[in-house]
This record gives sequence, structure tokens and C-alpha cells, in this order.
Amino acid sequence: MNFNMSLPGLEAFRIKKTVENGGVFQLHVELDAKPHRCPVCNVLTKKVHDYRTQKIQHSKLFVRETLIFYRTRRYKCEQPNCEKRFYENNSLVERYQRQSKELKQAIALELIHGKNFKSVASRFNISSTTVMRRFDEVGSSFLKETKELPSVIAIDEYKGDSDGEKYQTIIADPVDRKPLEILPDRKKETVETYLKEHGQRVEVVVMDMSPATLIRSLMNEFVIPIENVVPHNHWSGKNCPKNLLYQFGRFQDQFMDSTPPDIKSIYTNRK
Repeated sequence: MNFNMSLPGLEAFRIKKTVENGGVFQLHVELDAKPHRCPVCNVLTKKVHDYRTQKIQHSKLFVRETLIFYRTRRYKCEQPNCEKRFYENNSLVERYQRQSKELKQAIALELIHGKNFKSVASRFNISSTTVMRRFDEVGSSFLKETKELPSVIAIDEYKGDSDGEKYQTIIADPVDRKPLEILPDRKKETVETYLKEHGQRVEVVVMDMSPATLIRSLMNEFVIPIENVVPHNHWSGKNCPKNLLYQFGRFQDQFMDSTPPDIKSIYTNRK
């Protein structure tokens, strides 16, 4: 039975069946058959080799979790010296993926607006690991190749769990407020290699990650002078604005107490 309806992200598809099962909305869809061009020999073919049903997680429809069962065709090239078998083109899902393009875009929007991994995972009923992978994909797509870092950079770590590494390192431009690079881990050797290749112009580093280990040992090897590494501490302005000045004064004291004398002189000389 065909349904005369059009749903977001599924405009090109024929909806064969809809089922609600345990609060989950299930859609069974397929595309109309049409000639496809062989990716090997570039010759058009209409010969269908077989069908396979792909289970795909989609963004919510009608306030329900949504699964799509996509009956996809595999075509066969009719050229005797080719006979390549390949899947039909579709706008729903990328190859080897289990989430629809629309769901991945929705996840990306949540991440861009600053939502944390756990809340995004809960919202879309997916694992935190899946969200982390999507974050890496989105971050990489926004990053342009950095051949030379600016004079001021910020270095921080985040929990990403990518390629077996629990933490990754992000390098950003704090002046123009834009990310520059995401490194696959937070190891000293990785950061050191990257800075040696791209950090010839770097004069100041702002950071909030393991200052006594990673960065300090790295700077002592003269990749960047230690006196130009500016640490910063987190502080809380609870009960603002009443206690704002008091809290800020305490923050300044804590900062100066934890700052090495050579770095402290940078601030005292400004006054």
C-alpha cells in the first residue's frame, strides 16, 4: 500500500508502510527505479541485481523516535567486460552509515550551539560515542588546513574517545575566536610535533590543561618559552552581582598564588 504523504528528508521516497511499535514510529520506504550510471565504466543501466533493507535511525517524527526501513536496490552494469554491482543513489543516508543525513545534521546543530555530549545523546536516543564521532566530523569539516599558527594560540583538551583515545586536544585562535586544529590525543609528543611544524610564529599560549606536566615539559624543551605560557583557573561568581567584586578579588589572589614568579612578573609589570 502506498501512502500519499511527504515527510521532511523523505520527499523523494515512496512510503510503503507505517507502523508504531512500542512508541517508535517505523517507516518502510523505497525509491522509484530509474537508470543509473555505472561508477566504473560510466554506462547507464536499468538492470536491478537485488534488494536489501537497511535500518536507519532518523530524526523524530510526530514527537516519536523514528526508524526507517529503506529497501534499497543494487544495480548491475550490463557491459560484459564490467558487470559492476552498485547501490542506487539516495538522499537519505550515506554509505555504511546507520543514521540519516537529517539526523546527523540535527546532532551537528545541537553541538554547534554548545550542548554537551551526554544531553545530545539522550535527546536523540543514541550513544555518547556516536555523538563524539559526529563532533569530530563537524569540527574537521569547519577547520581549514593550518600551515602556520598565529602569534597567540589557546590549547585545551576535551573528552572525545576518538580512535581509541579518551581525550583529544583542540588548538584555537583566542583573538579571532575560531578553532584551528583538533589533534587526535593529548600526548606531549603529538602536541610537540604539531607545534614544531606549525608554531614558528607562536609567542603566547593560553591553556587550561595539565600545566605541570604536558605544557611545562613541552615548553622547557624550548618549543615556546615558558614565560609566554599563560595559565588560567576556573572561578565561580556565585551570588552575583552582590559578591562579584569579592569573588573576583579572591580569583586574582588564587591566580597569583599559583603562578610561577617568572610568569607573575608579566602581570605585575603591566600595572
